[in-house]
Amino acid sequence: MKRRNFLQGAAALTIPALMPITGARGGVNRFTNLIAPDNDRVLVIIHLFGGNDGLNTVIPIDQYDSLHSVRNRFTIDESKVLKVTDKVALHPSMDDMQVLFKEDRLKIIQSVGYPNPVRSHFRSTDIWTSGSSSEVFEPTGWVGRYLETVYPGFPAGYPSSSQPHPPAISIGDVSHPTCEGTSGNLAQTVLDPNNTQELNKLMNMTLPDDRYGKELDFIRTTMTQTNAYNQVIEEAANRGKNAVAYSTSGNDLAGQLQKVARMIAGGLKTKVYTVYMGGFDTHAQQVLNDTTNGKHAHLLRYLSDAIGDFQRDLRAQGLEERVMGLTFSEFGRRIRPNASMGTDHGDAGPMFLFGSCVNGGVLGKNVEVDKDVSQSDGVPMQFDFRDVYGSILVDWFNVMSSQVRDLLHEDFQYIPVADTCNDKLNSASAGETTDDGWFIGQIYPNPAKSEVRVTIESPTAGNMRYSLFDARGRLVLVNQIKVSGRQELVLFNRPSRLPSGTYVLRMATEGGSSLTRKILFE
Repeated sequence: MKRRNFLQGAAALTIPALMPITGARGGVNRFTNLIAPDNDRVLVIIHLFGGNDGLNTVIPIDQYDSLHSVRNRFTIDESKVLKVTDKVALHPSMDDMQVLFKEDRLKIIQSVGYPNPVRSHFRSTDIWTSGSSSEVFEPTGWVGRYLETVYPGFPAGYPSSSQPHPPAISIGDVSHPTCEGTSGNLAQTVLDPNNTQELNKLMNMTLPDDRYGKELDFIRTTMTQTNAYNQVIEEAANRGKNAVAYSTSGNDLAGQLQKVARMIAGGLKTKVYTVYMGGFDTHAQQVLNDTTNGKHAHLLRYLSDAIGDFQRDLRAQGLEERVMGLTFSEFGRRIRPNASMGTDHGDAGPMFLFGSCVNGGVLGKNVEVDKDVSQSDGVPMQFDFRDVYGSILVDWFNVMSSQVRDLLHEDFQYIPVADTCNDKLNSASAGETTDDGWFIGQIYPNPAKSEVRVTIESPTAGNMRYSLFDARGRLVLVNQIKVSGRQELVLFNRPSRLPSGTYVLRMATEGGSSLTRKILFE
């Protein structure tokens, strides 16, 4: 039994996970200084447990003949689906998410999975939450490893005057495994942020100098930490508000996101929130009579309504540019239904990223449905889920690609997921020194016809990543260079495919600082 479950009782307590993990690769300082600690961006992770049926969620309307042949009892009439492109549609229950897509606030990533997929709920959940391959049993979570770069040595020494807020929050009574660190879970559990409870303080005795004493000291430290975090959580929730009404009737996910919005609005500086929605293991009665009805239709309605309410709330409070959300499920379902009007465990499935700063649109091709597909076949992978995670770290938290390879996997492939909407644009002609000691001079010539030059000086040899975005926030160029000392260099030559106009260049240093400049191409 993990120590994180030791103090979880029937009371509505707010408790971080208690299991100290040993043997994790590299130790807690292996990714120190990956990000800027004062970054105010927030990531909200929605876990859809059970294995979501991607073909009934993101519908390949260019495959209708084959889809109807294979899924004749499941296929929704084309007149009822919610089209987002001429080839892709959403389930009719997902009208709020269709609106987000039309507003460029929703990104659909097709067929996300991992090589050598596993169809066990628990093992595949371990893989998705740890950010590991299917051959590796990794005891830490990908978010936990990331947060340890900001909170080295956690839980010892936290909260502190410089870091008074919890690194992560899991809505519910169990800390989410994606936040598991080397010495405990970095997520504080919260049932009701407006009414947290203080843990018993009857552990002031002298502890024995043996391993039992060390275990008790860990529990005492965690209880003290929990009480301190409870206080700042409750204060933030009481200061915060919700600016819109949520569709919470029967929709637990909407209630969870409502709490998250209230804490963010109240000034809590927690970086990652996890919420949870079960019910996606639809082996039976996934569809009932009408193909737009059934268990899966209700689940997708709740998901879409909850995300829609959350985004409307953030927008009304001027917070939407600080928050990005993602959904994941441990696998998709098989292409052919079973005999119980359901679908069985499959392989890859779609992911959603949402927020006003995502690069909206559809990434990837539609699933090709073969009319002769076997009963055991699932959707094949197009994108490795670790590339999605890593790209969020790069675009949202300014982590260097080289460090993401160490954090997640060596073959990391960058995917543009976020635009520049809340970067501070700097068109100053003078140079600027970043918080981590890099000097970045002016971009010249500006306006430019082809060659773009810059003077850069690094305090020590290190990497700088730069990304070029067009006026619509689409990534058009990305590269990483090594800098040692002071250098005047040609950053890049304008690709011939780029038309004249205004572009945004974002430069991120290895120490976690970033700087954004405007460039005009003549």
